[in-house]
Amino acid sequence: MISPKHILLSTLVFSCVAAGVSAQASTLSGLSGVSGFHSTASMYTQFIAEHLQKADVPGAIVGIWQSGRPFYLQAFGTANPAEKTAMRVRMNMPIGQLSTAFTVRAVLELAKADKIQLSAPVSRYVSGVPDGEHMTVADLAQMRSGLVDYTQQTAYLDAIKKNPEARLLPDQLLHYSFTHPLLFKPGSRFDYSSTNTILLGLIIEKVTGKPLSRVITEQVLQPNRLSDTTFSTSFADPFLQVRGYTRNNAAQTLQPVAWNPSQFWAAGAMTATASDLRNWARINANLTGFKHILAAYPQSSAPGQTKTSVQYRWGSFVNHGWVGNASRQAGFESIAIYTPKSKDTIVILLNSEAMDKGVPLAASLAQRLSRFISPHAIYQADGQP
Repeated sequence: MISPKHILLSTLVFSCVAAGVSAQASTLSGLSGVSGFHSTASMYTQFIAEHLQKADVPGAIVGIWQSGRPFYLQAFGTANPAEKTAMRVRMNMPIGQLSTAFTVRAVLELAKADKIQLSAPVSRYVSGVPDGEHMTVADLAQMRSGLVDYTQQTAYLDAIKKNPEARLLPDQLLHYSFTHPLLFKPGSRFDYSSTNTILLGLIIEKVTGKPLSRVITEQVLQPNRLSDTTFSTSFADPFLQVRGYTRNNAAQTLQPVAWNPSQFWAAGAMTATASDLRNWARINANLTGFKHILAAYPQSSAPGQTKTSVQYRWGSFVNHGWVGNASRQAGFESIAIYTPKSKDTIVILLNSEAMDKGVPLAASLAQRLSRFISPHAIYQADGQP
């Protein structure tokens, strides 16, 4: 458990910000009774530390960047409790479903180069997809295919529980989805499914003749100078220094989780640093360069949301003015969101899963922080899967 006196201050810690911002400290949920902070940075630190301690999360990296103000980037706790390795802000961590946006961006780059047609049926590129002749590449990228999410299927969950380090191939992942009927007619509505992203990865490999990891590196990471972001192909990834943990409620202990990127591939095999995610969040929110190929496609309203609140747009959610994604997978949570209007960014990385009033802790923290730094655009933690 993290104790405030053991919080590890990182080398990249921020300076004081405007007194007018500090005066709003009481608006940050959970700190209304705290006064006398000398800076907003110290307020953030205490607020985050308290929530990590309460949730029994071993470690975290939190970054907040606001236009025209000093940034906040801090590491908390331990990256590997067994070895007592301190968490550091430059450490790479698995980013789970945030990986989807990188895969979709590679698709858009290839579509821009006329190597992929967004309006083409999926069957043109990948055979054996249920109703693939009526399902388009755009349907996959906008989560409108109707394919069930393989990660939610009992057979898949049982398989990875039985052998968590088994190397799974994309076709095996698809099999867990294809054995079930479509949820709806392709293109008729939205439903988030990692199966869509696996198919996009296969389409990328088909048209380029290259491994997906190489295409994402060449098409997305290198052009945008994201040198500390990687597509993992092995659970022994040399860049991964952080161990993930899950809580055994029966024994009231934290247990290490094997990191196996093959379980997610195109939909969740990437790792990144907080600083790279800060840059990526801004890049990801900007689709201006693809305007001519995307004009014919509307945004997809997320289930249970109005068209003006939460939408899905080409690999990312648009959530009350914030663009980005949140992820929760065994051993890790992450979120990276950016608001184009005020140019603010929030990145949160945890090496354990935790819930806060029914929602993942990373997303809950992002909501509370967004309420403080951008009160007119508050991220909603329950606004996406």
